[in-house]
Amino acid sequence: MTRFLGKLFPQESPLKLLYEHARLVEKSAEQIPVALGKFLRHEPVEDLAQLVDKLEDEADEIKVRIREVYSKLKFVYFDRVDLLLILHDQDAVIDAVDDFLKMLCIYRFDKPLPKELTDMLFELAERVQDAIKFMVESVHELLKLVESSFSPVIAGEENALTQKVESDESGTDRLSLALAKKVFSLKNVLHPVDIMYLEKLTRLLTRAADHAENVAEKVRMIAKS
Repeated sequence: MTRFLGKLFPQESPLKLLYEHARLVEKSAEQIPVALGKFLRHEPVEDLAQLVDKLEDEADEIKVRIREVYSKLKFVYFDRVDLLLILHDQDAVIDAVDDFLKMLCIYRFDKPLPKELTDMLFELAERVQDAIKFMVESVHELLKLVESSFSPVIAGEENALTQKVESDESGTDRLSLALAKKVFSLKNVLHPVDIMYLEKLTRLLTRAADHAENVAEKVRMIAKS
C-alpha cells in the first residue's frame, strides 16, 4: 500500500523539479551579456564558463531525478513524453549557453569590432535572455495550472504568455538574420576567421532562444489539451 501511494504522491514533484531545472538554465543565461562584455574588452571569461559548467552539472542531476520520479508515477496529468520533451529542450538551452561561453574562451579579435556590430550582438543576447525568462515563466505557469486542476483562468494566462513568446521569437529571428547580413557585409573589413567565428556565436545564441521558445509552445499545447 505504501509503495502504491508513493507512485500516486511522490516525495518529489516532477513539475517542481522541472521548474528548478528551468531556474538553473536561467541563471546560466544571465552570464551571456556579462561574458560577452568581458570578451569584447579582451578580459578572460573562463571563470564564467566554469560557473555555467557547474550550473549545467546541477541541472543534469535534476534531470536524472525527474526521469526517475516520472518513470515510477502511476497517475500523471499529461503524457510523460510531453514533460520529457520539455526537459530535453531546457537541457538544449543550457547546452547552447555552455557552448557559447566556451567559444568565448578560445578566440580573440585582433582589432575592435564596429560598434554597430557589437550593439547588435548585445541586443541578440538580451533577446535570448528574454526568451529564456519567458520559458521559465511558462514552466511556472504549467506548475500553477496543474496545481489548480487546469483552471481556465490560469490556462488563459499561460496562453497570453506564449503569444508574447511567439512575438519575441519573430523579433529574434529577424535580428539574427540582420546580424548575419551585417557580418558578411563587412567581408572586406573583417578577417575571414572573424566572420566564421561571429557566425558561430550567432548560431549558438539563436539555438538557445529557439529551444526556449519550443518549451513555451509545448506548455501551451498542454494547457489547451
